[in-house]
Order: sequence, then structure tokens, then C-alpha cells
Amino acid sequence: MVVLLMKVDWRHFSLIAGRLEKKYILSSIFMFFFANFIRTLRFHKLDHTGNKILHWWNINALYNIVTATLPGGAGEAATAYILKRTSMFNILGAFRILLLSRLQDLFALAFLFFISAFFISRGALYRETAIWISGILSLMSLIAFLPPSEKFVLKLLKKLPGQNKLVLRLYEKLSELVIISEEQRSRKSYSITLFQSLVMMTAGIISIHLLLKSFGVDFTYIQSAYCYGVYMIFQVVPVQGIAGIGTKAAWWALALNTAGYRAADAIALGFILYGTLYVFIAVLGLSALLARFINRKSS
Repeated sequence: MVVLLMKVDWRHFSLIAGRLEKKYILSSIFMFFFANFIRTLRFHKLDHTGNKILHWWNINALYNIVTATLPGGAGEAATAYILKRTSMFNILGAFRILLLSRLQDLFALAFLFFISAFFISRGALYRETAIWISGILSLMSLIAFLPPSEKFVLKLLKKLPGQNKLVLRLYEKLSELVIISEEQRSRKSYSITLFQSLVMMTAGIISIHLLLKSFGVDFTYIQSAYCYGVYMIFQVVPVQGIAGIGTKAAWWALALNTAGYRAADAIALGFILYGTLYVFIAVLGLSALLARFINRKSS
């Protein structure tokens, strides 16, 4: 954060504010909410215990807050604990639904990133590297959903030397999860949720495109998708810190530069994007609290 602030020209913030277009900000937050509604539907579809959609809307809002705030993978662990406390899941079932969600997010993001990298101008930075990375990630995340992958993990556990109680217990729980997975495959749940993931990630990219447009960045949709893909790849780097202070603004500045925005105000814009998306997440959290309050009052 300090390094970035030393490099930023403070006049850029007022210049960016001067070219702000509110209609695109409102459109962006609408698409952000739409993307999160689709994620809620996907959580509900992956759920095998019968929790209501409103419950998953609240969980999704909390999931956004904790993953954006806590460092590293602590947000995932916190969400799994919350699921165990508030839903009819044991801790393994909670991790299962989060793992499936993350794998589907990865597939949708990598697939769209691959398309954007393939069609973006050849002069874009790291284009060939992006094609290879996104292609490999797409295949890896898709293979993880195939039945042989789950059976391979179970066989590996069974062949581990020294079959103690912990390993046997884990094998038993994973076998239960495989049965649930087979049931969902028979109902074609995974094909529906993969499609939902693509719709959700596409809506997220459109939201980012409209947000960039509101700040005067004249990107094509392909450039916006490439920019978002680069940003999300950087998100994997395990140096996020608390609330991503400093790092997320840096990732946005680098992603903008990679997608073709070489203007001097890229660092300032990175800070603004970082702050604006936190405002979006906060509004999403408030909507969940309001929905819960109304539901309790009507009950």
C-alpha cells in the first residue's frame, strides 16, 4: 500500500471522479447483484439438504464478505464453519459444497479467460502465456468433476499404509460424498451448475466492463474479460493480506496495464476499483441483513 501511494499522483483521483458516469455504476451494481443471485441458485442446486434460497442468499453475502476480508484461504474455512453452524451440514459436507463451487468458478473463469486471450489483439501483454494457463486450468477443473477422479482419490486412500481410524473415517465420509455426487449427476445437477457458473462469471465480467466504462476506460468486452482474468489469476497468489489492502489495488493496476490501459492514472484507478467493489460487497451484505430481518418479522 505504501509503495503504491508513493507512486500515485493524487490529482488522478479528481480527474477520474470528473469523468464518472453514474448510469454505468448503477448498471454495474445491478449486474453484480445478478451474478450473486445466480451464485445463490447454484449453491441451492448443489445443496442436498433442502435449505431455502433465502438462506443461501445470506450465506452467499457472508461468503463475499469473509473471502474478500480474511487473508489467504481463511475466508473459505470461516464459511465452512458458518455452514456447519447454520445448515444441516457436517464440516466435510460444508467443505464439499465450497470445493465444488470453487472448481466451477475456476472452470468458468478459465474458459472465459481463454476465449478473451484467444481473441484479444496479438499485442496484448502475456497473451500466449494467458492462453496456456487458462487452457490448462479449464481442463484441470473439468477433469475434477469426472467420476474417475473421485474414484481415484478413494482408491488412493484405501492403499495408504497404516489404515488407522482417522484414515478409515475419512474414507467412509468421502464414500458418502461420492454417493451424493453420483445422485446429483443422475439429476444432471452438475451440468446445470456449470452452466450457472458460466452465466455468473459472464455477468461478473459485464459488471467490471460497465464499472470501467463509468470511470472512462474505453475497453471492449474482450479487453474487460482479459483484464478480469488477469486480476483473478493474481488473486491466487497467497500474499493477499487482510482485506487485500495494497495487493488488490496493485493487481487491478497490473491487470489494467496488461489489458492495454497504459495511462498514468492506472494505479489511482486500481485503488478506486478496489474500493468500489468493496462498496458493492457491503451493499450485498446489507441486502442480506434486510432480507433476514423482513423474514423474521413476517415469521
